[in-house]
Amino acid sequence: MALVSEQAAHAGCEASCGGAHVATERGLVQLMGASEGLPAPLIYRKGWALLGYLAVESNRKHSRIALAALLWPSLSETSALTNLRQVLSNLNRYCSNALGPDALRIERGSVGLFRDDQVRFDIDLLQLAPCQAVYMLARQSCFLDGMDDIAGIDFHSWLETTRQELDGRLIDAAEKCCDELLASQQWERAAMMARSLSLHDPWNEAHAQRVMRAHAGGGMRAAAVKAYQRFEVMLRAELGLDTSVELRQLLAQISNGVGALAGEVTSGLRMERGRISGVVLG
Repeated sequence: MALVSEQAAHAGCEASCGGAHVATERGLVQLMGASEGLPAPLIYRKGWALLGYLAVESNRKHSRIALAALLWPSLSETSALTNLRQVLSNLNRYCSNALGPDALRIERGSVGLFRDDQVRFDIDLLQLAPCQAVYMLARQSCFLDGMDDIAGIDFHSWLETTRQELDGRLIDAAEKCCDELLASQQWERAAMMARSLSLHDPWNEAHAQRVMRAHAGGGMRAAAVKAYQRFEVMLRAELGLDTSVELRQLLAQISNGVGALAGEVTSGLRMERGRISGVVLG
């Protein structure tokens, strides 16, 4: 399931990215989500898995022996290194076309993907262009989808950890995008993004604040109050918690017609993200 809805992601990108997402997406290697076969001229699934590993662990050298053991744990070192050499030869042809001739550096005893700060993969947008990343990733599933069976337990453990980290970064990107929409008073788009975040993580008080601010900023004070009431009932019924002082203060301000205070991403927003940290990203 997508972390945010396609509609909300599209709205966020239209608001903050203009039409740039189309050109940027075409120029990036897509590591997120299922792919319909390997991109030419790749012929080895482990070549794609290795590219994903090197992209995440970039700008440093990796021992050939370590990479061979990671991808072929059941083979002897000699056989694993032979397989790695074949995969690297094929991967090098792909990287020369997709990333440039100097990105993948293959040496006698080591391999590394060196790209400095250049944006080459879709996962790079998570930090550099949050609204754009949300648009691109909303319909996709997970990092290196379909690669779970590619190697042994060490690679699988790395893959699961990486997916969790990227999932958290995608949520952060959606939050940042929503806050940018609120700050620029794009209330309807902000409300869509905030609702999607709340659906993904219904106990997160920071998301409840975003929903309330978006409704109130758009002149829908009654909807903002109802959003608070729903959150309050759910929090008490399911977690036995009361809403924070900050959230009740925001309710009072909205009820009194003070406004959404949308431009203020307060410290309370970030504090509440950790107040119920046991369930925030569950």
